[in-house]
Amino acid sequence: MWKMSRVRRIVLLIISIFSTMFLSGCWDMKTFEDTGFILQLGLELDDNGDLLYSVTMPVVEEEIDEKVEILYTTADLLREGRDKLRNTSGKRIEGGKTQQIHFSRELAEKGLGDILDDYMRSSENPLLANITVVEGSPLEMYQISLNYEDKTRVAFYVTNLIDDARKRTSTSETRVYDYMIMQKSKTIDPTAVHIRYDKEGIEITGTALFNGDKMVGSLDSVQSGLLHALMGNRINFSYFYRETDQHTFQTGKSGIALGLKNVKRKIKFDLSGDIPKISMDLKITSSLSEYDTMHQLDDPKSKKQIEEKVARSIKKDCEDILAYLQEIGADPIGFAEIARSKYNSFYKSVEWKKIYPDIEFIVDVKLSIVSQGAIN
Repeated sequence: MWKMSRVRRIVLLIISIFSTMFLSGCWDMKTFEDTGFILQLGLELDDNGDLLYSVTMPVVEEEIDEKVEILYTTADLLREGRDKLRNTSGKRIEGGKTQQIHFSRELAEKGLGDILDDYMRSSENPLLANITVVEGSPLEMYQISLNYEDKTRVAFYVTNLIDDARKRTSTSETRVYDYMIMQKSKTIDPTAVHIRYDKEGIEITGTALFNGDKMVGSLDSVQSGLLHALMGNRINFSYFYRETDQHTFQTGKSGIALGLKNVKRKIKFDLSGDIPKISMDLKITSSLSEYDTMHQLDDPKSKKQIEEKVARSIKKDCEDILAYLQEIGADPIGFAEIARSKYNSFYKSVEWKKIYPDIEFIVDVKLSIVSQGAIN
């Protein structure tokens, strides 16, 4: 009995020692009510050209009517801004739940790379936060959003808008890690969600385009869908076709609405000359959403004619997008990356940024209307 009792005491002592070594205590416990979770981060320049740092945090105290707390300060560094806000908030401010980082267009045009450097160095910063560019002031957007009585907290409201726009391929999906990878690669330019706001609400307008780390242009929601097609990505957006010589009927309807659903892309480089020629073949399947009585799509011959007309329209729009990308020096499709990986000797022999504006793009589009909805 004595030996068994002694063995038990030794076992209990060993368990106690291991418990103190491996089981966490509560010395670093963070009380929810005493913690401010940053849901959104806004960065812009104030009137003096200083970096204005603003955040929104949820309010959980029952005795406070507001659902969102807005804090802001000026700072040269993100870490400095967060520490300044801690001095006024009365809470321990944590950045691990940040859903969006909103940059003003003015700041985005100056460059984002150095500002985002902090996100690659601190484990508490979420690399899944969405990168957006706001037309106007992120801080003003937060303040105006307090009056959106029929909306949820602004961070969740914007998250829902972004998620829905992405399902319709009306904007890009660029998170912190996406942006940093593309910026460092130097062969694919990043993009970002483009946002505008007013007293009525917030709107996803399309995609912000970058050359390196600087914003240089933008595409609307339909153009963003076509950009996804040119990238060879999944697509799911509405395309509207109208004939220029078509008259509006008594119903007010004019044109055709199609849902573009799938795309198969092929890219071919022709390096026979000093400047490459790039051919892009797009095979797109679509469903018919709406059309007027001018178009008899139940007739196979008429349907084929419409498919060819819409394909030519999409081809023209794609060519315009490519010309625009060349004009502003943005390459979100990654032609430089394709050249580097598949035609490396040629890529090394040229200065890609210099020849990019002169590249001849040849686009061919084939469209198939595979569904006409309930009238099939």
